[in-house]
Amino acid sequence: MNDSVNNIHQVPIFFIMGRPRSGTTLLSTLFDAHPNVKIPPEFPIMLPLYQKFRKIKQWNEETVHQFVAFIFQHNVFIHRTLENLKIDREEFTADLLPLAKDGSIQDFLKKLNAYTYSLFPKEKIEAIGDKNPVYSIYTERFLKIFPDSKFICIVRDYRDNFVSMKKLADLKLEAPILTLQVSRWRYVAKIFVRCQKKHPDRFRIIRYEDFVNKKTEMMPELCDFIGIPYDPAAFDFYKKKEETMKTYDNPLIARFHSSLMNPVNTSRMEQWRKELTNAEVKMADTVAGKYGRLFHYNDGSEPFSLLRWLKSRPMAIYGYLLFKLYYWGSYLPSSVVLWLSVKLLVLVRTWHYLSAKKNTQPTA
Repeated sequence: MNDSVNNIHQVPIFFIMGRPRSGTTLLSTLFDAHPNVKIPPEFPIMLPLYQKFRKIKQWNEETVHQFVAFIFQHNVFIHRTLENLKIDREEFTADLLPLAKDGSIQDFLKKLNAYTYSLFPKEKIEAIGDKNPVYSIYTERFLKIFPDSKFICIVRDYRDNFVSMKKLADLKLEAPILTLQVSRWRYVAKIFVRCQKKHPDRFRIIRYEDFVNKKTEMMPELCDFIGIPYDPAAFDFYKKKEETMKTYDNPLIARFHSSLMNPVNTSRMEQWRKELTNAEVKMADTVAGKYGRLFHYNDGSEPFSLLRWLKSRPMAIYGYLLFKLYYWGSYLPSSVVLWLSVKLLVLVRTWHYLSAKKNTQPTA
């Protein structure tokens, strides 16, 4: 039976934000290993749920059943499945029904995250977390949805981030185009910086490279920020490797998160030095612009190249417009939100199809 949190209204929620392949899963795993935290595996249904049920002021048995039905109806998001959350539908529904008396949509959303399965033993739950990298572009929406929430935003070297994304290109999650990926990195970094300036008490921005090098110094600070005691045993998460593979029985776990089967280390740093050409590095630095310098990933010593900047514009503009479409689309009915989150991946698949077709063309 999954853990239940009775005083859900009083339990704070925090969000781990960051681009895919930037260390968000490392952070969520460390917090999942903490006895006082519940944070589920990735399953980006919170925003569609909020959009569909946000106008309900007085819940009843019927709306509770509709809430649960919506979750189980949309049980697959790309490579993420509801099965990973290990939710017993009947028990979960029974646990939600008492909330109908005076619960808010925020309480129901927190209850969902609190009810999910964890490999790690739990004591009193003092914080509920959420980690879905796709939600990073909606950071400002979640600020408003959960006015008392806190955010840990992690940024990774955009060149290493691209290299890591490229290695998973066959999964067709995002098109492995350098200018597109770095422009998305810049877009999200800009959101984080803007939000931290407006809400310094609710935001912490950390660099992946700093964290893996100074984990025992930074983790206590993050725990204090969330409002939970520090527990060094969280760093033993990798000892659950066999249990993780057996419980989730998903070969993609090894593909996505192989580094999490070992202690926290620096092996994933500066891979770009051997994976990218000098021209690719210069292009990445051009696209990252001042945000690359702000996070100390380049010193700005390379002279500005107008030609290189112009070459980067098509994918940079495309990435910007697509993220804007996602963001404003999130205010539309939940059915449209779900359509946008899944169907727009046809653009990525089209790129892969055209790339494969180009590579199979006979040469003269």
